[in-house]
Amino acid sequence: MTRRQAIAPACLAAALLFGRCARHREFENWNPTVPGTHFKTIGTVAGSGVPADIRMTAQVRERLQKAGVNAVRRSGRWDSIAAAVAELCAPGSDYPVDGVLTVTYNRLVLYDCASNRPAYEIQSSPQEGGLGLTQLTERLLKYLVGKD
Repeated sequence: MTRRQAIAPACLAAALLFGRCARHREFENWNPTVPGTHFKTIGTVAGSGVPADIRMTAQVRERLQKAGVNAVRRSGRWDSIAAAVAELCAPGSDYPVDGVLTVTYNRLVLYDCASNRPAYEIQSSPQEGGLGLTQLTERLLKYLVGKD
């Protein structure tokens, strides 16, 4: 067996492994200067106008409420997530919130109204065996109650 013949299977295995890793994007980030306990009222919005995202937003909101989080529905049409956060977090709002949670099937992002920046975000690839929305929500709850 030549050296090239011996290396080829290892190169193929590495390419397959790294190719899968590149597609299987999962991460969890939080801003260490914004504790989860800071959020007293969280407005929840769908990350898109897709009916499935709207339905999943209701499921996440219900789960947060069952855990004792004051998660409230915020409806509307915005050009972007940034526009939604800016409007919902605006001083003097009729329905003040401390944060805005955007929900899609594979990603949750909690924006802090004081900074209009993400305080917590988690993304997974459930179609590739990663965490599903229920598990993403449970991780968010750990952040909100201050548990590691």
